[in-house]
Amino acid sequence: MTRPIAASAAPLAVLVLASAAALPVLAADIPVNARPDAVTVFPDGASVTRRLTVTVPAGEHVLVIDDLPLTADPGSIRVQGAGSGSLAINAVDARQPRPTERRDPVLVQRLETLKDERQALDDRIAAERVRKRAAEALVAPGTLAGGERGLVIAEARQALAAAHEETIAADRAIRQAEQAQRGLDRTIAEIEAQLRAQPPRRLEARIAVEAGQPFRGELTLTYAVRQARWSPVYDARLVTTSAKPQLELVRRAEIRQQTGEDWSDVALTVSTARVARGGAAPVLQPLVLRFHDPEAARDRAAASGAPRPLAMPAPASPAREQADASIIGRAAETEAVAEVGAFQASFVVPGRAQIASGEGARTLRIASSTLEPDLVSRVVPSLDITAFLEARFRHGDDVPLMAGPVSLYRDGIFAGRGQIAAATREDEVKLGFGPDDLLRVDHQVVRRTDGSSGIISTSRTEEREFRFVLRNGAQVARRVVVEDRMPVPEQQEITVETLAGMTAPTQREPDGRRGIVAWSLDITPGASRDIRHGWRIRWPADKRMQ
Repeated sequence: MTRPIAASAAPLAVLVLASAAALPVLAADIPVNARPDAVTVFPDGASVTRRLTVTVPAGEHVLVIDDLPLTADPGSIRVQGAGSGSLAINAVDARQPRPTERRDPVLVQRLETLKDERQALDDRIAAERVRKRAAEALVAPGTLAGGERGLVIAEARQALAAAHEETIAADRAIRQAEQAQRGLDRTIAEIEAQLRAQPPRRLEARIAVEAGQPFRGELTLTYAVRQARWSPVYDARLVTTSAKPQLELVRRAEIRQQTGEDWSDVALTVSTARVARGGAAPVLQPLVLRFHDPEAARDRAAASGAPRPLAMPAPASPAREQADASIIGRAAETEAVAEVGAFQASFVVPGRAQIASGEGARTLRIASSTLEPDLVSRVVPSLDITAFLEARFRHGDDVPLMAGPVSLYRDGIFAGRGQIAAATREDEVKLGFGPDDLLRVDHQVVRRTDGSSGIISTSRTEEREFRFVLRNGAQVARRVVVEDRMPVPEQQEITVETLAGMTAPTQREPDGRRGIVAWSLDITPGASRDIRHGWRIRWPADKRMQ
């Protein structure tokens, strides 16, 4: 059933699913030129919109758009529009044209140019052969005889010299032209072979329409492509020299596309919606436990065939590190406008964008925020006595932070690169900004003993005791977090207890990390603090502990 586009200037959407069936032969094909006008890029795909200005006479016709990329999903093609007159869209068919129908226009143009060059060489060879015959005519017996005057030796010598020079020049030009022709013939043969074997590089969209009366208006063609994506990258600029620390977090979108079509002068939007994950959660299969029975397993395998291994999801590739994008002077970058919905956020990039296919990444600034973080010097003495400055803040934006690489700057100096974790509103975010060289940390081993207990040595013991000495050499107070390990037994025969007189940790298993303890303390300028940490392990003497 067809639905007409009303004869009104108000837009009326006409959505038609792409049909895989071939269209019937209609009255006329109307070629339509349309380039990408608007693109929305997702983390795992993109949606492209083309605008078509059409004039359709009354009757049945087919609008033909022959340059859609092969990466376009035929099932995603939608058409809508508005204009004056009456138009019904009957079907939309997307297919690859046969090589004999539509060949690569670039190769066709190159082939035509080469054939024109070869024809020019044919003309040159013909001209040089005329030149050679003319030179031969100069030394013909009738010409040298001189008629009634008789043979004049001087003139004959001049004619022979001229004929000799002209013949040599003509032969050289003919030889060079024939050599060039052989090279052209090889190239022409290669291109013709490519055209014969070349698969189509474009999709052809055929839109069957029926105009009850002449129609003039604008249609939009929208389709999805998979070979495009964007990923977040960040700049984090920490300033510690002001009265309160300030952190500017700049969010950027790194866009890559290999769709086979260039996006030139398009309205660009990046969206956090993920379109390639499917529409529903996976179905969880029951976990069945049974004792191993080799004969039953063979019977089941024979009844159902050899089981195939489950396909494991591919590991996510590490995000590419973002290059230093510092702002020079007082120049300011344009920023996208955020549109937040219930389940996604979109960033509308101002102006028009240019993103070519297969030419690397294009990075655009889409958002920024200024925060007042809490600064902490974090140290793990058992691994490294260097303290590292860490900025903590609560994410207060409705737009979630997506995980991605971050370039770190501390007081205007590039401090390295890191990774920012995904966060939603009110989640805590932590960013490290390099070593804090004004906090001195000393790690000392106080005790390390092995022994036995009981009259007949029924158990063995092991004791470890450490001392961490921290000194604040800065002119301001430091909040310091020290982390270390506490052994975790996985069997009842193994017991772990804290030694007497140890410093009680502020937190156990921070962030759910098993076996980790942490101490949080404030150290005034020039002051020192000690932390004592130790444990005793006991296990049966007849067993070897790993």
